[in-house]
Amino acid sequence: MPMSSPIILVHGAWHGAWCFEKLSNLLEEQGIATTAVNLPLQGTEGDIDMVRGVIAETPGAVVLGHSYGGLVITHASAGMDISHLVYLCAVMPDKGENVDEVVANAASATSLGQAMVIEADGSVAINPDLAVAAFYDDCDPIEAADSIRRLRPQVMEPFPVLSEEPAWRDISSTYVLCREDKALHPDLQRDFAIRAEKVVEMPGAHSPFLSRPNEVCDILMALVE
Repeated sequence: MPMSSPIILVHGAWHGAWCFEKLSNLLEEQGIATTAVNLPLQGTEGDIDMVRGVIAETPGAVVLGHSYGGLVITHASAGMDISHLVYLCAVMPDKGENVDEVVANAASATSLGQAMVIEADGSVAINPDLAVAAFYDDCDPIEAADSIRRLRPQVMEPFPVLSEEPAWRDISSTYVLCREDKALHPDLQRDFAIRAEKVVEMPGAHSPFLSRPNEVCDILMALVE
């Protein structure tokens, strides 16, 4: 019996590996080796370097990026041994594309914009009183409150621009779009999603790994078997 591909999970801005606990447990129960990366969030280049190192140690993996994590996995996957890329309501940049400009000119996801707070050191945090509206409005209230307590400030700087063809042109890919997302507008997700080999739409907001972990698990299981 052939071994299933391992899975690497890369979280988005302000979060951590903890956000994938439910999903990771489901995958591990199915016998899938799963690594949830905990990004430093001290600058995009450092996040990319960390994920690239994990990919190098886990050849043939299915690599999932959530939200900002989609940008990270796109840069980190260039030239690497990956079996499939999954973009979970995520940024999916192309060569030469300025993601900052794309997001700024797209339909606004106002709940996230209202929740962002610039700290004294220049990093960006999330107002805990507005975090549910931005990320967790379809999640269990207790889980949402626990998640809010774990959010971290993040160093924000201009996103790097791909200087080479993105790996998703050569590696099969799936885009998972959340129709009620208030952090990354669904219309912007659709603009990114047309680049993927396959698109899956689901109801709900920006954190399906918390609100619909079984559905996300099923999508991933279909890719590793």
